[in-house]
Amino acid sequence: MALEVYLVRHGKTVFNKVGRLQGWSDSPLLPEGKEVARALGRALQGKVDFDAAFCSVSPRAADTAKIILEAKDQADLPLGVIEEVREYCFGGFEGDLVQNVHGLIAQHRGFPSIETWLEAYRTGKHHLLAETVSELDPLGLAENEAQFMGRLKKGLDILRQQSPIDGKVLLVSHGMAITGILKLIDPQSTLYRSVENATVSRLWFGNEGWKIGSIGESLSE
Repeated sequence: MALEVYLVRHGKTVFNKVGRLQGWSDSPLLPEGKEVARALGRALQGKVDFDAAFCSVSPRAADTAKIILEAKDQADLPLGVIEEVREYCFGGFEGDLVQNVHGLIAQHRGFPSIETWLEAYRTGKHHLLAETVSELDPLGLAENEAQFMGRLKKGLDILRQQSPIDGKVLLVSHGMAITGILKLIDPQSTLYRSVENATVSRLWFGNEGWKIGSIGESLSE
């Protein structure tokens, strides 16, 4: 037996729609984001009964978790908050247009285009985006790779400590955070690219530590 975690990215938000960076900042779920979360809850109905549920401190994650639980008739399940699984902090770049920031990074790193920068970032062995944003942040608040990954590791530890040993747990987090969690478990598991909104990545924790069962499943279709 093992702890089983349903790791879900929050539903699509206003900032997701308009292409703005959304780390520690927040924007509301779109109607379509709510509906996809609701559909995910219905898809999980009868397939899994959660023993515990958690989300990050961001309202978009909490709202998504509540919608999922309500749709699968587990609205009364207490929703715990784990601050450490919140999204990456973009510091002074919070709310900026994603393409503008990628352009700035490409120029800073000496890439001829945004496309070549993104290819290098996504296939790289280190979190080049976190490292570069932390270097360029005018406020000095953005996290570097060590800070970001260290925080996520602490979040996984807290999740394990607060969950039933052999339980089934819902955890609603964020795109870059989920990628970071997957990289912590297996650095070769995925590229540096976010899973889609309201998709499920399944994790297990047992005698041999953390294992990845699936990544970015769309169960709401």
